[in-house]
Amino acid sequence: MNPTTRPHRTLWRRDFSAVPATERRLAHLALNWLRVEPHLTEHLAEPDNLSALWQLIRPLLEPEAAARWLAMQVADSKRNEAPEPDWQHALEDALSDAEYTDYTFDIDPTRKVDGREALKQFFKTLPSWVYQRLAELDTEPALSPTLLLLGEALELEAASLRVLDFLEMREQSEPLRSLLGRSRRHGLRLNLERLARLLGLELNLIRHTLARRAPLRALGLLERERHSTDLEDFLSPSPLLREVLEAAPTDVEALLALLIEPAPPGQWRVTDFPHLAEAAERTRTVLTQAAATGTAGVNALFYGPPGTGKTELARALASAAGLRAYQVRSSDEDEDGLDREGRLSAYLVAQRLLARRRDAVLIFDEVEDAFEAGDSLLSLLRGESVTGHQKGWMNRILEENPVPAIWISNRTSGMDAAFLRRFLLPLAFTLPPRSVRRQMAERHLGDLGLSPDLLDELAADTALAPAQLGAARRLLDLQPESAPEPTVRAGIAALRQLLHGAPAPRRRTAATRFDVAYLNLGGSLNPSALVRALERQGHGRLCFYGPPGTGKTAFAEVLAEALDRELVARQASDLLSPYIGETEHNLARLFREIDPRHTVLLLDEVDSFLADRRQAQRSWERTQVNELLQQMERFPGIFVAATNLMAGLDGAALRRFDFKLHFRALTGPQRIALFAREALGDEQAPVPPAYVRHLETLPGLTPGDFATVCRQQALLGETLTPEQFLKRLMAEWRLKGEEARMA
Repeated sequence: MNPTTRPHRTLWRRDFSAVPATERRLAHLALNWLRVEPHLTEHLAEPDNLSALWQLIRPLLEPEAAARWLAMQVADSKRNEAPEPDWQHALEDALSDAEYTDYTFDIDPTRKVDGREALKQFFKTLPSWVYQRLAELDTEPALSPTLLLLGEALELEAASLRVLDFLEMREQSEPLRSLLGRSRRHGLRLNLERLARLLGLELNLIRHTLARRAPLRALGLLERERHSTDLEDFLSPSPLLREVLEAAPTDVEALLALLIEPAPPGQWRVTDFPHLAEAAERTRTVLTQAAATGTAGVNALFYGPPGTGKTELARALASAAGLRAYQVRSSDEDEDGLDREGRLSAYLVAQRLLARRRDAVLIFDEVEDAFEAGDSLLSLLRGESVTGHQKGWMNRILEENPVPAIWISNRTSGMDAAFLRRFLLPLAFTLPPRSVRRQMAERHLGDLGLSPDLLDELAADTALAPAQLGAARRLLDLQPESAPEPTVRAGIAALRQLLHGAPAPRRRTAATRFDVAYLNLGGSLNPSALVRALERQGHGRLCFYGPPGTGKTAFAEVLAEALDRELVARQASDLLSPYIGETEHNLARLFREIDPRHTVLLLDEVDSFLADRRQAQRSWERTQVNELLQQMERFPGIFVAATNLMAGLDGAALRRFDFKLHFRALTGPQRIALFAREALGDEQAPVPPAYVRHLETLPGLTPGDFATVCRQQALLGETLTPEQFLKRLMAEWRLKGEEARMA
């Protein structure tokens, strides 16, 4: 009798239903693998293949009989030659838990049978009834309670569960992974066919289950390799699915807790954002209606610099709308929870789990941090290597979400317009007005006994965001014995140094009182007429040019005050960068972060950016001009450009300014009146004729020269006599040179 065929009648269990379901399914997959990869039967003698197969199907065999039979094959083969060490170890592992008995086989003792050859023949001649019984018993789509919970919660079809079950088996069983890794590498079409045979499903059903819009891929539960690969790498569980399988939630609430968490109660109210009142109310109304009616595709995008209150307003709006706010989880400091790639999948699954709720809103914070990887959402939003399928997938995410969502990002630069158009409620967070910043300072620090002057000072610093004020408060809370005011100042200065490179803002302290009476503007435009025009229109582009000290910056401050707006002043040095493209980026960010309704933007030394492009020798010189011109054209507020050097400015730039105001040196009467005010203490005081004659010989004298002498007087700590004051003015005038005197 052939010893290699006898085991099929003696080794198999009579009843496979007694085998645990997981072991039975693994054995079924292993035997199906033999059918999927028939060419590998010629390589079954390889120890890795035989060992993996034997471990997977052994639960289907009678333990003692199988162990005895296998031991006899090995013992018989030793009569010729010792087995290879690796093979010997594999056999020892296979037999380690089996007890030997006196059970004997009808084997000719004179026949030399190699153990590996016997196993190879055993697996090549498997009877069909084994496959049939396994197919009859192995009908459940998934075995683990976790997958059954996931399937019920997400309303997954049986085929989807079968695929997820296969992935879980693949993750848990090293022998199964070993077999799958031995399969030939094929492309998408053949791998789909092989997977269908492996799982015992129809090919069209597998195609449908793994389609891009089908739940498994649309929800980010698995990853599919499109290129040539073996069956081990063709499908793999996503980071989210791995997280779910590892956590093994027992109910829907526990599953939800893996993906999202209730947003903490907001510390602010909607009324704390008066500069965003209109947009906030519109957002609240739409979110309330969308949640109540289950309207799909309602997405808000809150974008702007860090620390400007985007997350706080999102929570405040949810509370005002009577909605429960949930936020997508991210990794904590111990790297527990979802990673960057898993957060989008968590959002999609949460959308599906909450679809029937009528009181929820999802907050997806730190969008750019979650999607920095190459094949990521941010890459899609930026239009980098995006296929039509990827665009369609992202579009559907923003069009089909049943639960309204608020997406929060620090920037939108580079995002694809096709995606931005699908945000129904975009809301830009820009620099709040000073009055709002004062309220924020009061809210964070007002109960500490700080002086009103310090709160005003903090509110005047345009670089401070609410988050920095909150950090200063936390710092003080942790030092209860410290004096509040110096502690707050030190904390703010340290943060400012870290974030902006300076512990305090550059403040322009006027040495003299500004008065429009000492402006000498060229042309017929009256300053009061300019103010009325800007107040009526709400926007305008102005160019202030002329020698230093003629009052350009001071007039911009007066203009902003007259319009009840805040002046945001930037120097060229704040924006220029030695790195190619960085200056243009800084310019774009400046205009983007300014609230055009409540501010006047002053860009000093604008000649650094608007030099004549015809004289440019490097490409970046032209791109800087182009960037500033584009930003000027798109800016809907009041923009003031100031320069001491009008000659050489780009002609196209000059045409874009609505008004060009020439600030000239003081006239003779103005010089005399200003001297009377500063040197004599009263601008109506009579100036001695000798002084008048000297002042009349000082063309080119500016208010800035008077301010310089006043600073000198303050530094000396003494009052200058009128004669000393005049001598110092004359000294400043001489230093200005011929060019200044001829201005």
